[in-house]
Amino acid sequence: MIEKLKAWFIRRNPIFTSHLQRNGLLRLIPPALAMYAMIPVYIVFHIICIQLLYNLMICPLLGVDRIILKHYIVIDRHLIPGLSYTAKFHCAYCGYANGLSVASAVLLNRIASTSKPHNNPLLRLFAMPLFLLTSTLSILSQSLVTISFDYVMAPLLGLHRLSKAEASEKMAAAGFADQFSVFGRVGRSFLRYEYNCALRHANSLEQVESQWCPIKHIDSDPNVVLPEHHKFFIERCELCKLRKVLCSEGTVSPRKPTW
Repeated sequence: MIEKLKAWFIRRNPIFTSHLQRNGLLRLIPPALAMYAMIPVYIVFHIICIQLLYNLMICPLLGVDRIILKHYIVIDRHLIPGLSYTAKFHCAYCGYANGLSVASAVLLNRIASTSKPHNNPLLRLFAMPLFLLTSTLSILSQSLVTISFDYVMAPLLGLHRLSKAEASEKMAAAGFADQFSVFGRVGRSFLRYEYNCALRHANSLEQVESQWCPIKHIDSDPNVVLPEHHKFFIERCELCKLRKVLCSEGTVSPRKPTW
C-alpha cells in the first residue's frame, strides 16, 4: 500500500519529487517561500507599471506601439493531465512571470528604438518625470525578484546568476539605447539601467523555470512570443522523461546546477 502511494505521489509530482531527491527538503523550502513572496511584486509590475503607466500613458506620449500582453503571457500548462495542483500552480506562475519579463524587454526595446518627442510642449514636459517614475518602479520591481533569486534561490539550488557587468556587456554588444535621446542623458541612463535589470530578471526566470516547469506550452498561436529558453523544454506527453532529466541533471537548461 505504501509503495503504491509513493508511486502515485511521484507520478503526480514528477518535478517536485525529482528536486526533492536531488536537493533535499531543506534546500527547497526557502526558495519556494521566496518565489511565493514575489507574487505581489509581479502583480504591481503587471498592473501598475506595464499596463497602467507604460501601456496607457508612456507609449502614447512617446509614439511607441503598446504591448499586447496576451501575446506574451501564456497560462495553459495547468491543463496538462497528470500534474498535481501545486505543479499546475507553478506552471501557471512561470507562464505569468516569464510573459511579463519578455513583454517588458520587448517594450523597452521599442522605447529605445522608436520613441519620438510629443508635438505638444506641455505633454513633452509631463512625459519625462512620468517616464522616470515608471522606470524607477520597474527597476524596483525587477530588482526585488533578482535579489530574491541571487541571495536565496541561486545559492540553495545551485543556479547561475547574471551580474550587472555581464548584463551591461550584453547591452553594449547590442548597442541598446545608443540612439535614445528623447529625455537626454538622464533618460538614457534610466532606460539602460532598467534594461540591465530586465536582463538579470530574465536570467533568474530562465534558471527557475528550466528547473521547475520545463514543459512546452499547449498554445500554438503564431502571435505568441515565448522566452528563448523554451526551446529546451520537454513535450507535455513526456513527463517520465522529464523526471529522469531533472533527477540526473537538475534542469533542462544548458547551464547545469553547480551541484
